[in-house]
Amino acid sequence: MLPRAWTSFRPIYSVSRINSILLGIACIVLVLTVFVAVINMILRPFGHPVTGSFEVMGYGSAVVTALGLGFSQEKKSHISVDILFRHFPYRVRIWLSAIGLGICALFFGAVSVRLFQFALDLKANGELSETLMIPFYPVVMIVAFGVMILTVNLAHDTLLVLFGRRKKAGS
Repeated sequence: MLPRAWTSFRPIYSVSRINSILLGIACIVLVLTVFVAVINMILRPFGHPVTGSFEVMGYGSAVVTALGLGFSQEKKSHISVDILFRHFPYRVRIWLSAIGLGICALFFGAVSVRLFQFALDLKANGELSETLMIPFYPVVMIVAFGVMILTVNLAHDTLLVLFGRRKKAGS
């Protein structure tokens, strides 16, 4: 029998709040990135392209993608292939889902740690972008943070699946 504290597990609402805040930031960055691209396209025919627009769009794309990961996981926007799983009994699907989510949480946790280490290495080496001479490490830190939030969401979902608060695995 599970301890009472485990059976009364509740969703962490602050995770959802963090996901929404990060999604809002990602939307702002997306609008700014599109603005830079449009301004560059308008000015380029007149011989005045925006210097470093490619770098800004690349940085913006990385930030938008990373900050949207947690929200996408929360809303189950990612694809899920369950051709085999839907033929298994309900309890087996629950356990397979929990194991899969747990493995993903461990994997993305390791990726997040490695990205933080990489960002610190970039900072120590003073790596800068080629055109604008902007440091790389803040963007890598933001991407690492986005992956860390994805990890928190995956771990949270693992606990929800295990303790029956959310229907999962094609039920």
